[in-house]
Amino acid sequence: MGEHAYSTKEILKFAISMEEEGVKFYEALAQKTKGEVREGLLSLADDEKRHKKIFSKWYEDADQEEADEYLFEETVDLFFRNYAKAKGFEKRESIPDSLEEAIDIGIETEKITIEYYKGLLEHIKSSAAEVLKKLIAEEEGHYNKLNSYKANIKK
Repeated sequence: MGEHAYSTKEILKFAISMEEEGVKFYEALAQKTKGEVREGLLSLADDEKRHKKIFSKWYEDADQEEADEYLFEETVDLFFRNYAKAKGFEKRESIPDSLEEAIDIGIETEKITIEYYKGLLEHIKSSAAEVLKKLIAEEEGHYNKLNSYKANIKK
């Protein structure tokens, strides 16, 4: 019994789900806060929206021969969304007391996502490797941006 080799479309579908869950998460937290914390959380949600747009474009541009029909089934989409929520945003329901704490949540989530994508590199078809490396680079950029935000609020 071999391991599943993920396609470009599968990886991107999951990545899009992760970004959608991130938007929901940050916007829901923002609704429970005010001021600088709220604005910081909404900024994080905007970053997730930007990532979703990038990943969606990559998905549209991916090889049509990889367009496995099952990826478009509602049950598969629901699975990706639930897995993304559990993998990236579980146990993060507490309301941050400060902008720094909100950024820490984002940093932790980006780190989990990066580690997950790096783990996927061992299980993908060669045609998907480059896309996965681009996803990792995007997420590492977001991780670094969040660390920069954090450094700037401490000044």
